[in-house]
Amino acid sequence: MAVEKLIRCLEKLQKLHESLFALATEKTEAVKKQEIERLQKITQEEQAHIRAIGALEQERETLAKVLTGGDGTLSDCIAAVSGEARSRLETLRGSLIGITKKLKQQNELNQMLLYHSLQFTQFMLDLIYPKNQPATYGPPSGQKAAAAMPRFDSKA
Repeated sequence: MAVEKLIRCLEKLQKLHESLFALATEKTEAVKKQEIERLQKITQEEQAHIRAIGALEQERETLAKVLTGGDGTLSDCIAAVSGEARSRLETLRGSLIGITKKLKQQNELNQMLLYHSLQFTQFMLDLIYPKNQPATYGPPSGQKAAAAMPRFDSKA
């Protein structure tokens, strides 16, 4: 009974991760096209997915502890069962590992795109609003006024 619940939980986790990957891919396009509203909407959807994944992960841990009576890792669960349930758990573990790797790569790409977008924005702002030195008379930068002008002694 716990094995069936665990398999259903892992299937839900897999679907949520696949949906999260689709959102990450959509986010890449939104960043490329500089669609801010779309990017905000995608980020909100991602946060909802992450909360759901967190809840399912807690359920998975509980089910795994019940099944194994110990630490509750997925590897322990696979070792604790046999037959069709074992092959199904191995398949789900492989697909979860695969989708999380793809998701990690997509998120790294998005992070890089956002970083470059911010650099470009900063560059454009620096062009529009340059940081000029004030156009006033005074001693060269780094020197004090007294050191810049030698004193004139009229008694000498």
